[in-house]
Order: sequence, then C-alpha cells, then structure tokens
Amino acid sequence: MRAFLVVLMLVFAGSAMGQAEVRCGNSERFGGKIIKVGDSERRVIEAEPDREVQLETRFGGAAGYRFDFYKYGRTVHVYTSGGVVTRVCRVRD
Repeated sequence: MRAFLVVLMLVFAGSAMGQAEVRCGNSERFGGKIIKVGDSERRVIEAEPDREVQLETRFGGAAGYRFDFYKYGRTVHVYTSGGVVTRVCRVRD
C-alpha cells in the first residue's frame, strides 16, 4: 500500500511539473511600447524580439511568424500572420 502511494505521488508530481502555464491575451508591454492584437508586424520588429520563428502550414508553406520575447520568469510569444499581430501569449518558465 505504501509503495502504491509513493508511485501515485510521483506520477502526479511529474505531470504537474511538466505543464507550462500558457495565457493568451490581447496586449503586452515591452518597455515603453504596447503591442496588441491588430498592430502591424513592423511594430513587433521595432520592439526587438529575442527570437523569430517562421510558422509553416502542414504542407510546408509559410503561415506567419512567432516572435519570442524573454522576460524574467516568462516568455512572451507574439504571433503574426499576413503582417498583422493575431495573438499574444505568455508562458511561465
């Protein structure tokens, strides 16, 4: 019985630690600039992202970009498609 409880606790602890908290919203502040859904891709590039990832369709065509901004304790993903910001998400590290 005791071994069963230990295994059960390890399973729940591992699954809780492996999940990242993702929250998507409409805007995010980067220094003195606010980037919100509907802004141009140029505004995101001017905020100097730390990483840029090209998104693809399942057939390999370009679908847009994801710009990553690393902040203390979290990463902010800004998704663009067609030159317009479509989503802003925060991921806890």
